[in-house]
Amino acid sequence: MKIMPSETYWSGLALVVILSISAWLILLARKRGQRVQSENLVARPVRVVTYVFKLLGFTLFIILLLAGGLMLFVSYQTMLSDLAPSPSQVELPSDLPFQVEEVTFMGGDDLELAGWYVPPANGATIILLHGYGGNRLGMLWHARVLVEAGYGVLLYDERASGESAGQRRSYGWEDASDVGGALEFLNSRTPDGKNRIGIAGCSIGGQIALQGAANYPQIAAVWADGPSAIRAKDTPIYSWQSLLSSISTHILDQMYIWIGGIKPPAAMVDIIGTIEPRPVMLVAGGRPHPNFGAEYLHIEPYLHYAGQHAELWIIDEALHCDGPVQRPGEYAQRMVEFFDESFGLAP
Repeated sequence: MKIMPSETYWSGLALVVILSISAWLILLARKRGQRVQSENLVARPVRVVTYVFKLLGFTLFIILLLAGGLMLFVSYQTMLSDLAPSPSQVELPSDLPFQVEEVTFMGGDDLELAGWYVPPANGATIILLHGYGGNRLGMLWHARVLVEAGYGVLLYDERASGESAGQRRSYGWEDASDVGGALEFLNSRTPDGKNRIGIAGCSIGGQIALQGAANYPQIAAVWADGPSAIRAKDTPIYSWQSLLSSISTHILDQMYIWIGGIKPPAAMVDIIGTIEPRPVMLVAGGRPHPNFGAEYLHIEPYLHYAGQHAELWIIDEALHCDGPVQRPGEYAQRMVEFFDESFGLAP
């Protein structure tokens, strides 16, 4: 979810506009001073009105021109940041209450992805996907809860993140194919085909989880916490801030395509319905963000396109993916119960 424009954006725009208006006023004053002797008292008010309208038109033109230029510049810088690799060393916590296996598997584009695997005790495994710019450590809280409940987990670093290979990240545009590699890995560990698989993710990880479920029917259930929109079509407009965000996302879409050379994925509103009848739990924060409002306003529209087995849980005091901090007990219980019911494991 892009936050545009920033304070720097508006400050720069205001400074340039003020300087431009000042220069225009000085120019007008000089021209008028040269001709003031030839003006008569009747024509002078008409000329003043003409100058005012010219000034307003010029000011509006400058504002639109500079706003567009600055938005293009900020969008380009955002694209470069989004696509840049985010490598990091991933250390296994010493206090982890369960053992993990260090694994690698081939994702899309033949990229080697690094992760941790814990086999299931109840016959079901959950793929865990972290937020953008992070690594698998970001989903350790979820792993602890699920392993304690008997689930297997596969946490992996997304492409060009953590210890996984890749020359660039893709802001979720190409990551769904990596979910296919995760499924192949899990299927190789259960050759009898009895492995039941779910998926859970936070932020961009939540978006990738939904894409993965839409593309791979083997995924039986989806828990998507704060699934950030990655296509302009998925960006709702309900305020002037969200309008600017939508415009910038349209620009970014084209930059990813024409400059980044990335094939665009389908918009979530076009594919989330294909997950039906598999259950989907959407989780969203209810605390307003100063720039773009409460998170649930961005996620709630998905329900209009999802099937009848999709739900939305709004955590009023949460901002973005901080449900485990705000309500750790309830979050853990709801997540385990969701997967238990999805796999028929509920007592």
